[in-house]
Amino acid sequence: MNSPDDKPDQVTDALETSSAPRQTAVPWSSEDEKVLGTVPDSEAAQLLNRAPSAIRHRRQKLRIPAYQSSFHLWTPEEDQLLGTMRDEEVVARTGHPLSGVIQRRRRLHRLLPRPGHRPWTSEEDKLLGTIKDRDLAQRLGRPYQVVRERRRQLGIAAFHPDGRRPWTRAEDELVGTMPDKKLARRLKRTTESVRTRRAARGIPVCDPKKHKWTADDDKLLGLRPDAQVALLLRVTVEAVRHRRHQLRISLPGQGRTIPDQKLWQPEEDALLGTVSDKEAARQLGRTSGGVKARRIRKGIVSCRYWWTPVHDVLLGKFPDEELAQRLDRSLEAIKARRERLKIPAPKVE
Repeated sequence: MNSPDDKPDQVTDALETSSAPRQTAVPWSSEDEKVLGTVPDSEAAQLLNRAPSAIRHRRQKLRIPAYQSSFHLWTPEEDQLLGTMRDEEVVARTGHPLSGVIQRRRRLHRLLPRPGHRPWTSEEDKLLGTIKDRDLAQRLGRPYQVVRERRRQLGIAAFHPDGRRPWTRAEDELVGTMPDKKLARRLKRTTESVRTRRAARGIPVCDPKKHKWTADDDKLLGLRPDAQVALLLRVTVEAVRHRRHQLRISLPGQGRTIPDQKLWQPEEDALLGTVSDKEAARQLGRTSGGVKARRIRKGIVSCRYWWTPVHDVLLGKFPDEELAQRLDRSLEAIKARRERLKIPAPKVE
């Protein structure tokens, strides 16, 4: 039985009957003949702008078998070969048809190597990233841009003498979105480097245990006891109570709301730092914690006496009573400081 390739020429092919102009009686070049058998005759006709019958006749005359598809998906290793060598060399290495190689290279926007191109060897690839690109370019006798592009194609990081790896934009976007230790494991960096990067960018610490209150969470406050709300939201009872007081919501069944906090007056602020927090709380009718928080928020230094090295030198050289008068401190404060520093009391003659 005759094979389909042995059928007489008939103008029945859709490509032959199309109105597209075909080259006739054009001499065959060696480059054109290399395409025969590497793709179906119909595709070869499109690539070479010839009639399918002419493709078939030429292939049979050269005793080239018809194309048999050996299609397989492109791998990342095969993609890296595109543009680094001639398409025919890629065909020989990968087994892909020439048309598939050409289409794949064009789809990836890879250009054919320039005349005089020297393929990369595995030994040269191992040197990428071990020294600076410019130094390696001089060592290999290649252009600096070619070395840099080859390193980027293989996904190799640039060389840094101090061993530090620069931060990328994608890594910076992750800083602060998770605990430093977890991000360090994910980025294969040290926890200290992640913490330093976060602090340099002014990003607060990510605390997964800190509950972020939503509008739905706030609706539960006051409807149930604090303990039940804490159990539902998986937070502490103190956190629920603090949030409820902040929103001035009363407990269920109390029928009252938490009064607004007492506003601070200018004369009350003027008292801060002039006396101890405990004394200011007694005079103003407030709690010591509230006074301390207000003083710190206003940036006012405590009236607490701070010992300096100059004052510490005087301890034990003068009687405690005399030194208390000199430093305007109480006798108990002088004795406590001296005993804390294990300085003996001066001898009385």
